[in-house]
Amino acid sequence: SSGIFLGGHHAAATMGFTFSIGDVEVFFPYDTVYPEQLDYMIELKHTLDAKGHCVLEMPTGTGKTVALFALITSYQFYHPEVGKLVYCTRTVPEMSKALEELRNVIEYRVEVLAGRRAAEGLAETEAATGDILAVGLSARRNMCIHPEVSREADRERIDEKCRELTASFVRSHSTVDSRKTCEYYTQYQDFAAGVGRGCALPNGVYTVEDLAALGAKEENKWCPYFMSKRLLQTASVVVLNYQYVLDPKVSQVTMLGGADIPVRRPEGSRIDEVVPGAMKEPSIVVFDEAHNIDDVCIEALSVRLDSASLERSSKNLTDLAAKVEQTKQIDAARLQEEYQRLVQGLHEAGEIDDQVAERISSPVLPDDIVVEAIPGNIRRAEHFINLMRRVVLFLKSYLKERKEARTEGALSLQHRMEEEAQVDSRTLKFCYDRLRSLLNTLEVVNVDEFGPITRVADFCTLLGHYVKGFIAIVDPYPEAHGIYDPVFDFSCLDAAIAMRPVMKRFQSVILTSGTISPLEMYPKMLAMTNVVSTHSFQIQLDRRCICPMIVSRGSDQVPVSSRFALRDDPSVVRNYGQLLEDLVATVPDGMVCFFPSYAYMEKVIKKWYETGVLARVMAKKLVFIETKDIVATTYALANFRLACDCGRGAVFFSVARGKVSEGIDFDRHYGRCVVLFGVPFQYTLSKVLRARLEFLKEHHKIQESEFLTFDAMRAASQCVGRVIRSKRDYGIMVFADQRYSKQDKRDKIPEWIQTFMDITATNMSADAAIQGARDFLLQMSQPQIIDSTTCKSLLSPDVARQRAAEKSRASTVHGFVQEEDRPEKRARTL
Repeated sequence: SSGIFLGGHHAAATMGFTFSIGDVEVFFPYDTVYPEQLDYMIELKHTLDAKGHCVLEMPTGTGKTVALFALITSYQFYHPEVGKLVYCTRTVPEMSKALEELRNVIEYRVEVLAGRRAAEGLAETEAATGDILAVGLSARRNMCIHPEVSREADRERIDEKCRELTASFVRSHSTVDSRKTCEYYTQYQDFAAGVGRGCALPNGVYTVEDLAALGAKEENKWCPYFMSKRLLQTASVVVLNYQYVLDPKVSQVTMLGGADIPVRRPEGSRIDEVVPGAMKEPSIVVFDEAHNIDDVCIEALSVRLDSASLERSSKNLTDLAAKVEQTKQIDAARLQEEYQRLVQGLHEAGEIDDQVAERISSPVLPDDIVVEAIPGNIRRAEHFINLMRRVVLFLKSYLKERKEARTEGALSLQHRMEEEAQVDSRTLKFCYDRLRSLLNTLEVVNVDEFGPITRVADFCTLLGHYVKGFIAIVDPYPEAHGIYDPVFDFSCLDAAIAMRPVMKRFQSVILTSGTISPLEMYPKMLAMTNVVSTHSFQIQLDRRCICPMIVSRGSDQVPVSSRFALRDDPSVVRNYGQLLEDLVATVPDGMVCFFPSYAYMEKVIKKWYETGVLARVMAKKLVFIETKDIVATTYALANFRLACDCGRGAVFFSVARGKVSEGIDFDRHYGRCVVLFGVPFQYTLSKVLRARLEFLKEHHKIQESEFLTFDAMRAASQCVGRVIRSKRDYGIMVFADQRYSKQDKRDKIPEWIQTFMDITATNMSADAAIQGARDFLLQMSQPQIIDSTTCKSLLSPDVARQRAAEKSRASTVHGFVQEEDRPEKRARTL
């Protein structure tokens, strides 16, 4: 029968089945399930039962997302006390794909339960319908539907124009002229206040695009961005970006798990008119594609300043002083009212306009905010501006104090600021709050203009709150090109600081990705306790559709490597070029090549151009290159796909840790081969990296070489994982560096890739690798006939039910043994 391909499964007109894992009936929306999906769901349920955390590696292309949603939503259905699910991903397309998979799961569940009610003769109100409310949240630029604002191309400009139309002080001045306000925001406010019939949303799964389309309807006309933020409070499933959970400057805005908010439901809904406060705190958070979660945590709590930003900060302070003088002449009472609020204490001072609070939220974690009055020496606006001037002058002097790089601990820097700028640490803690209050009092709309001084205030607040886990670094030559351009980094060294409130707040934290090896490193770096499971699942295939090979030497038997000592060796560049030429002549359609850095890629491509390698490659395939310009790279990707679609074939040169390696899939004919020219180690002379390595060694007992190898191999694994996006896909993975053949590197390649790497493929010459690629492609070109009775990669409903029951019984027995044998339980729980 005809069908469509969804989530790695062949979906016929009617599909889906149910099976039980312990006390939970899982509603699975496809007619078959992969063995690794079943194992993944069993491990997830074990984690939720134990109310613990887990780190799971699921091979790419095996339906990780649908398995995760099927299990967790079914668990919520049978255990409503578990609360809501917060699913974190990185990009809007990934968010939309996740919500579409969730929609498939919920629609199937609703259909099954409706059939059961009909068979038993029950009404909708007499039994659960199985529907839920699920929403996605993104930035204004992805959700705004205002005809003028949405036309702006720049994100900052969209945010600014939105505030011009929605800020409370703007609206209070525009009660007569409605053209100065946003009608969509007005309608949203009416809904929030319960005015008129409202525009309540029925239960359902709403993507960012769905909310924008609903909000634009003539009968609705409400703002999808603010509606989405409001629905976060009551939705059973929330899908959003990492920053909404990890970055304190953003997470306080969404107020996940905050106070109950009444939401009106349409007539006939089984949900009460006012949603009860049964789920004040979400209980499960999933970080998908979590291989770089430690970097996200560190970035969220780090501040970088340079000479240009400090100059702009000085200008910001001059502008603020002028606005204060202007306000004194026009409406002095406003400043006096602010002063009185600050006298009352921090809590009252924080009651400011949501629009301003959103743009400059506190950089400090919620548990660390000091609940006390703002010091008297910065309550007056003029006094606060003068203090910030002293801070900026201190930073300018500190930045240019010496020509050599230097580092300093946070406590030492606090003492220096007290002595040289006369700013005590207690006052530093309140710089963010005081700036936020001042911008609100002055009714500043274009908050982004004051971004430089906001970053200075962020630095002050972080320095005032945290002494351990942070370091101040001044690097006069940050780009290592000999150009004097000093940079000040107040860098977080401990990713566990940002994860601490997440671990404390959520009952279960799930880190998952297709390439998250080695698994045991993440609980160490993030200080995760009560880790119930760390598991890497194997991919089961009916034929070997992955061909990983390690090329350690060229056809002339000369070693190939991107290590610094060999980087300028002409023979290495020549052998890399010959390998590329041979692969281009062998592999059809699209190829992707990754380099350790932009500098190395530019150097190698330049040599290839001079020696004629590029000309010979372009005679067979078109060549496209990733640049630091996102727009140019996007165009290059689009043309690369066109070249593959029309049969011309193409090669895409990219950089590990770049945009292409993290978020772009090269499935099917777009990526028949991926080549890694070198090992993507970080720039080891970076002062920030050196400081972090010392911190990890001292506090987490992670050796320098161990972390550098781990970091390089997770970047390499992410690159090669781009080419396999389903079990019907196939591709060649070439690790072109002799260092990959060493045991410490090879062991950190994901297990599901190692499974397909023969011992003969761990130390190959270039000509042997080319012959291996030819044999593999010849094998893939043969027709595949799969007998449903012997198929290993798919489980029928009956087989899945039987296997789930067996494994559930086994895990129950295992769980009993754990309770009886405490040492074994401690061994399993990291």
